[in-house]
Amino acid sequence: MDDKKKADLTIEEQRRRKAYWIGFVIAFVVSIGLAIGTFFIVKDGLALDWEKDKWHILADTFTIPGVMFLMVFLLVKVSDFGAFDAIAYSVRLVVTVIFRSNVRKSKLPVNYRDYRLARMAKQRTSATFLLLVGGIHLAVAIIFIILFSVKA
Repeated sequence: MDDKKKADLTIEEQRRRKAYWIGFVIAFVVSIGLAIGTFFIVKDGLALDWEKDKWHILADTFTIPGVMFLMVFLLVKVSDFGAFDAIAYSVRLVVTVIFRSNVRKSKLPVNYRDYRLARMAKQRTSATFLLLVGGIHLAVAIIFIILFSVKA
């Protein structure tokens, strides 16, 4: 029986690792898309000369997606600690009351405390890939900021 639990645990662990790396790849592709979009917005929108302001443009290109992904990571972390649970439970309760005749026959927990306990019991996939992607972009941005400062 213990061998079966270990096998199930490793399958679950493999599933979490796979979900983590899929999340990382998706976040990295999205961040590259944001960086490309930021590049053209900064270059064309501010009408900067490429030869004169290339380090400034590249610093902005990588800073904006880096900061965005770090902020999303912080928002996910705050949410993991239950900052938005009251809002989520209230909205689900209101929708259930509006569209169901009997609230107690729904899958919604009886009270907010039970909702919190059920939510805390679920194990989530780590969102540190958002921190990693944002950190990579900010590291590249810092290099370009240093080059911009040296050239200026």
